[in-house]
Amino acid sequence: MKFNFISIWVNIIINLITNFSSSKSGKWIVITSWIIITGLILPFAPELNESVSQTDFLPESAESTKAAKLVEERYSTRSIEAPSIIVAQTKNKAKFSDVEIKTLSDIESEIRATEIVDIKNIVSVFSLPQAKNEFVSPSENTMTMIVNLNIAPFDDEYPGEIQKLRSIVNNKVSENNNLIVLVGGPGGLLADLIQVFQSIDGLLVRVTVVLVLVLLLIIYKSPITALLPLIVVGLVFQVSQGVIAWIDQGTGDFLKINGQSTGMMTVVLFGSGTDYCLFISSRFREELAKTKDKHEAMKKTMQGVGGAVASAGLTIIVASSILLLSILKSYQSLGPVIGIAVLLMLIAALTLVPALMCIMGKFSFFPVDYSWRSKLIASIVFPFYSIIAIFQLIYFYIFVKNKKWKTKNENDYLYSNIARLVIGKPVTTLIITCSILLLMFTGLIGAKPTYDQLASLPNNADSVKSFELLRSGFNPGELAPVEIYVDFGSENSAYNPNNLNKIDSLTNILSNAPGVNRISSQTRPFGINSAIGGIVQIQSYISSQDPNSFPIKAKISNYSSPDKSVSKIELILNENPYNEKGMDLIPQIRDFIKKEAPISGIDLTKLYVGGVTAVQYDTREAVNRDQRVVLPIILIAIGLILLVLLRSVIAPIYLCATIMFTYFSTIGISLLAFKYIFDQPAYSAGLPFFLFVFLNALGVDYNIYLMSRIREEAKIRELGEATRIAVAKTGGVITSAGIILAGTFSALMILPLTDLFQLGFAVAIGVIIDTFITRTLLVPALVKILGQLNWWPNKIIPNKIK
Repeated sequence: MKFNFISIWVNIIINLITNFSSSKSGKWIVITSWIIITGLILPFAPELNESVSQTDFLPESAESTKAAKLVEERYSTRSIEAPSIIVAQTKNKAKFSDVEIKTLSDIESEIRATEIVDIKNIVSVFSLPQAKNEFVSPSENTMTMIVNLNIAPFDDEYPGEIQKLRSIVNNKVSENNNLIVLVGGPGGLLADLIQVFQSIDGLLVRVTVVLVLVLLLIIYKSPITALLPLIVVGLVFQVSQGVIAWIDQGTGDFLKINGQSTGMMTVVLFGSGTDYCLFISSRFREELAKTKDKHEAMKKTMQGVGGAVASAGLTIIVASSILLLSILKSYQSLGPVIGIAVLLMLIAALTLVPALMCIMGKFSFFPVDYSWRSKLIASIVFPFYSIIAIFQLIYFYIFVKNKKWKTKNENDYLYSNIARLVIGKPVTTLIITCSILLLMFTGLIGAKPTYDQLASLPNNADSVKSFELLRSGFNPGELAPVEIYVDFGSENSAYNPNNLNKIDSLTNILSNAPGVNRISSQTRPFGINSAIGGIVQIQSYISSQDPNSFPIKAKISNYSSPDKSVSKIELILNENPYNEKGMDLIPQIRDFIKKEAPISGIDLTKLYVGGVTAVQYDTREAVNRDQRVVLPIILIAIGLILLVLLRSVIAPIYLCATIMFTYFSTIGISLLAFKYIFDQPAYSAGLPFFLFVFLNALGVDYNIYLMSRIREEAKIRELGEATRIAVAKTGGVITSAGIILAGTFSALMILPLTDLFQLGFAVAIGVIIDTFITRTLLVPALVKILGQLNWWPNKIIPNKIK
């Protein structure tokens, strides 16, 4: 059959590569080549740019993207604003006293006069007393001030400028013990997000390296076995970043990278790369016991596991490539980032790892396979090993010497006994295992995703705390208005009397739109019910040279682009603009505009509904589409890879079924943990997507490794015995690899972003379920029940063992 032919040729190519890397001269050529390539890439690679703008990752067809593009085109870089909202509230919730009002007035004056922060303007009740209802809550215990910086929101200096603004505020507030004053709003939120993403890469790499090193030392008790994967993966990590940075510069808007993408690439690379190194080193140690020639042992090692390692790597690469079919660019760009890194890691696993282990030979496992004298030396040279040695001595004298755990033969280990139990009662094992996993599904009942960027930040972030203050005193919609942009095309056209009439008409129409609590525009800068507004008044203020009118003119100018070709209307919703109910209003508002706005005379093809809430709504639509389209294709692709590797139609079907079973069980148990342990009632909207990609693409490694060994053993043994031996031989490696992979993803939990915390926890739990339940119990039980059907339409008839 065709897939037999493909599988044979893939194995031939892999063997040619690995045989060369394992040869006496080839190993040196491979290492020299890697040194040269690394030397050419690392010194000259550009810096990797990361975006934090959510609109950068939306599809081009999304209306909020069109609004963002219009702003980017018509507003100069320095005039693009993410207004910061200073929120003040009394601690005792009483009305502001005269002293407190004086303190807040001093804050406004100091910000206006400061040279420390590059302020474009500040608007408050002190500069615009006519807009008291806009800035002071009905209870008169909460106040806001709007600050626009004279710096683009996505400049590197932006978070620092916000921090300076917060310092000014904090210094003044310390004089008044009854005031809470915080800097939040879109500007504060953006600054907090940028700071978090800037801290991700370095912190995550350090934590991941330390965690993997400790786990490897504990599991393998060999400094060499522990350091080798880290050296190889660390090298690939640096090369990958350089290659990705070059591609990023050459693809323009196609490859948009954020801190989340690079963070995920880090854990995937360290997790999968360490797994590949462990698969090779474990089999190499096994082969060294059979032959003294280290080169021959490595050739046999790679003949045994090379195909499994290549298939595992290709599975991730294929799954990553399929992400290019996503319309959400944060998903789309993640594909090349992870795909490039894993491709380089796969090349290293088939070339550099065999070459390095061939050079070191038995020393790769020092001091585990050496005498007690060597172990004593290792304890002195490597202090950590002395702790392991003490535990080994205790284990030896308590268990081995007293024959409490002494085994009858070399295969009679823990996993051999588990496999014997599973094979003896496969149906019972299957029923019990599936029942346990099905119970985990209960976490899916009533679970809801969140698209709220505030929810992803720590509760102690100023932007989060300021929103809570704002919500307790004002309508929460004040924090992030829906922004409607009308493009009149030419310079100054937004101030044309005819167009001002159109804007005023549209403003009146939109005041009746679903969910709109308050509306403001060029002709109604202080709201539709304010005494200041209407065509006549606004035109008089625009033409006035009276200094007293300047604050009102500045307020009017906030609703148009610098060249006055674009007019903006702001809708304040009566719902939280960051939650599900707020997002649900966006399609209703857009439909309302289509039905009612034509009578205003405005060309609706030049009208765009944008703003934070619209971005979140369009993100939700893109996420739902990608989950429906992309995830099934990834599952089919994984099935096809398994079909080629195993040369079977039946095995890939039930292996994919176990993947899905593990996936839904993982989501269920994770959601229960988020709700009842971590006090996170909602889950990140991207969690199901990323969990599916990582759990399936990475978890299938263990499927491949186990099934390849079962197939290999089934050629010379009865299937039940072949399964027992395969589980015994691979159980320890899969468990170790699973623990390390779970550990690398759990490193995400130390980051101050709820999205990454939840993903790290869920993938770690999923890998543990996959390692200890699916691969150890479920798959062997299914193999035994199906018998020869596992290999249909082929047959594997065992030869007699000599």
